[in-house]
Amino acid sequence: MRGVDVVKNLYDAYSKRDIVGALGHCSDDVVFRWVAEPHAPFIAAGNGKQQFLDRLISLDKDFEYRSFVPMDYTDGGDKVAVQVEIHLTRRTTGQELVMHTADFWTIRDGKIIALVEYYDTALAASVL
Repeated sequence: MRGVDVVKNLYDAYSKRDIVGALGHCSDDVVFRWVAEPHAPFIAAGNGKQQFLDRLISLDKDFEYRSFVPMDYTDGGDKVAVQVEIHLTRRTTGQELVMHTADFWTIRDGKIIALVEYYDTALAASVL
């Protein structure tokens, strides 16, 4: 399976809020980094599926994901870049926002081994 297909399958599951199913496309020792300013909300880095799962579930508790739409894929073989548009509602306040992220995936042997994501930290901070 091509790397871009692995990432598309992950996004398909994630957009349906099947977080465990989405992470089934990741290696057990997946490394993830959400890059932001040091004190930005939701900054995270971790190793392994369990840490990744814990972080994604915590986001799901804070936000309702109204839509999660990958907008553009760049297929670099074992490196895949994706721009994503996410429509969210903060559960505690009802505030809605549209977040754009830039995701950079690394795939090896049919599994995702790394994600680096960049997002608008000022926008995220404005809803907290």
